[in-house]
Amino acid sequence: MSIRHRTRGRRIAVTVVALLLASRAASAQTRQPLTLAALLDSVARHPIVEAAQAHVRAAQGSRVASGAFGNPVFSYLVDNTPFPGGSSVRGIEREGMTTLTVPLEPVYQRGARVRMADAQLRGAMNDAFATRQRVALDASQAYCRTAVAQLGVGTSRDLLAWLDSVVTYNHSRVEEGAAAEADLIRSQLERDRAAIDVTMQEADLAAARAALSSFLGDPRMVDMRLLIVAIDELPLPMPPASLAGTGANRPELLAARERLAAANAGTSIERSMILRQLGATIGTKQTAGTTSMIAGLSLPIPLFDPNRGEMARANAERDVAAFYLAAAERETTAGVSGASEAAAVLTDRANALAQALTQGGRPALLARADDARRIALGAYREGAVPLIQVLDAARASADARLAYYRLIYTQRESVLKLIVARGDDIVKTLKTIPSR
Repeated sequence: MSIRHRTRGRRIAVTVVALLLASRAASAQTRQPLTLAALLDSVARHPIVEAAQAHVRAAQGSRVASGAFGNPVFSYLVDNTPFPGGSSVRGIEREGMTTLTVPLEPVYQRGARVRMADAQLRGAMNDAFATRQRVALDASQAYCRTAVAQLGVGTSRDLLAWLDSVVTYNHSRVEEGAAAEADLIRSQLERDRAAIDVTMQEADLAAARAALSSFLGDPRMVDMRLLIVAIDELPLPMPPASLAGTGANRPELLAARERLAAANAGTSIERSMILRQLGATIGTKQTAGTTSMIAGLSLPIPLFDPNRGEMARANAERDVAAFYLAAAERETTAGVSGASEAAAVLTDRANALAQALTQGGRPALLARADDARRIALGAYREGAVPLIQVLDAARASADARLAYYRLIYTQRESVLKLIVARGDDIVKTLKTIPSR
């Protein structure tokens, strides 16, 4: 029995160790930084994008229905026959008619309906692409906001730790009688203010992570504390010029054009509705053992125009589509121009700062910010500068670091907006831009 208990205990211990190792491995895997490329790969599974694809499937069904012909109507008519259970009618021959009526209305309306359905299908496809572009851009902006908030928390915590060291130094100096207590109180006050900043930054980071998690799946299934993003210290290169560089192939603009084409086809359909219920009939008639043919055409007389109101509605919808197309063209032209100028200005400044590197490969701005704080602290310990100058150097170092990364991620957002404004596929274009 003791051997069995020892063996069972060893198995339990091995199982516990394996579970701990597996949980650590899973935690390490979860804490892998999220890249922008991995985020954009998940955009295709976003519910809004899938809903837009469902609209495309609905438009495809409407396209199939638009080309279908009307079903023929079969009818059988019997005349001069007695009621069930009654006696036969004398002196009158029984007559029977079998007819088949083919509706002709779908025939002469089919071309306009197919053109309308084709335009609606193309418009739905462009709308789906525009939806994916918007969701991808929103996801990218949420990614950049999370990165900036993450950097803000790191910078604030670093400043708080540095101020803790200053407080510890001043406390020991006050106890030794080598420094005034005013410096200790001021450094403690500055540390408490930095602790408040850390809390505020952490709250902003939690909100940014929550917004970002909505693009990864169900936010309830994502551990916010383990969601971290990869940090980039260099700006995003400008996208190469393409045929869609003027925004002519922007999906919103193409969808507006297709809606205008569908509205034009709709006016043709309403004009053809003046002649309704047009049909051709063919059949046979049996009378006294003789079979004869029946043929006819039903044509309504357009004495009145009951479709006048629908034609006015179709014309108005066509005008609405034309106005929306003109507005989309204006927005596209202005959007491409503004996005290009903003991306160019931000890229020039970001490249100027990022290309000035130290020997260690760090941006010179960040290195100077750290050096300023270190030199000020060394001078303060030597008694060469007052405490206020040290605190100013610390705040300037933190502000410079945040300003640099805000510029980097603002520049990245501007490049992404430029890609969308041009009408290029944001996911495919980012893969063609060389990483640095």
